[in-house]
Parts: sequence; structure tokens; C-alpha cells
Amino acid sequence: MGDKIRVVLLDDHPLVLEGLKNRLEKEPDIVVPKTFDDPRDLLEDIASCQADVLVMDIAMPHLSGFELGKQLKEQYGLSLKIILLSGYTYDEFYSKAYEIGAHAFLSKQSTYAQIINAIKQSMLGHALVAEKVLGKSRDVLTAVEREVLVRIAEEKTNKEIAQELAMSQRTVEHHMTSINQKLGVKSRVGAVSKGYESGLLGSIHSGGADED
Repeated sequence: MGDKIRVVLLDDHPLVLEGLKNRLEKEPDIVVPKTFDDPRDLLEDIASCQADVLVMDIAMPHLSGFELGKQLKEQYGLSLKIILLSGYTYDEFYSKAYEIGAHAFLSKQSTYAQIINAIKQSMLGHALVAEKVLGKSRDVLTAVEREVLVRIAEEKTNKEIAQELAMSQRTVEHHMTSINQKLGVKSRVGAVSKGYESGLLGSIHSGGADED
């Protein structure tokens, strides 16, 4: 069936770490190569873990999950999916999670099944955007949709986008449909125009996501 999803965990509560690790490793397609209780240690060692997904708490000593997530996204881009957990579900936390490119923001009251679903959906390129975020802003683009839009602006074909983002052309088409709906346009040209008009594309390029 292919390689297992490599999930790294970060939480400063040992019981939470152990419980989540044990549950995830009961899944036949998931392995947890390492857990961390200090974000500084994770920054040093995550490259050696070859992680596909990072599931981490937001409130931690030394470095918040938002700060750490931003650093990791700048370094690894879409190759590392990030799922944030928090005991607090403030609206601004949801918005900030998607701004830094997280694939999901879940309450610590979430079930193991919900966390596992978020992990598997992230590997398919899907971001689980909370309804409250979509309700506040119809034009919220997920991390993957932003990456697709950047490449559309570079006049790349669906086939080229699919190859660069390691997804099928059909998935690219689904993302394109979602982008058009959220931006209120009907074509690639319209999406790019709206992207520049709103500053969305400019903010992506200035973030250095496409730089080596």
C-alpha cells in the first residue's frame, strides 16, 4: 500500500504524548518515529525524522506553536504538514493557524479519530478549515490552494502544478474550483487578477515560499 505516514509529535505533557503516540501507532499506515516535549529539540532533530506530518500543541515553553509552525513552513513548505492542537478555540487562533499554513487546527477535546482523519486528509493535500473561519471570510485560501494559485500566476499547466505539488491533476482541478469559488471568479485569469488585487499573491511571493 506504500510507505507509512511518518508523524512526529510535540507536546510538553508526557501523558498526552504517550497516549497519542500509542493510539496513532495502532493505525496500519501511520508510524511515529519520534516525540518531543521541547520545541527547541524538535528544531534540531526534525530533519533526521523525515516527518510527513507534525502534530503539536500551541502553548509550549520557549516557543509557541504558531512561531514554530511559521519557521518550519518557511523551511519545509508543503513537504511538512502541520496540525495544531489547543485547549483554546478562539477565532483568532483559527485564523492565525491557516495564515501560517497549518493543515488543521483542532481542539484538545477532539477525538483520536478526528486527529487521525486530519493527518490522513493533510497527506491528500486537504486543509480542514473550520466553518467559523469560512463564515467570517469567504475568500480564505488554504495553504495548498495558495501554493496552487502561485503556480497559476506563473502560467504553469495543471500537469506541471500536479508534479510540483505531488498530487494528481484531478486534485489540482478540485483546488482550482475551490479557489475560483472563494475569490468569486470563473477562470484562471480571474483568479490571478483577484489574487494580485487583494495582495494575496504579493504576500506569498514576499514570504519566500518559492525561493531556494
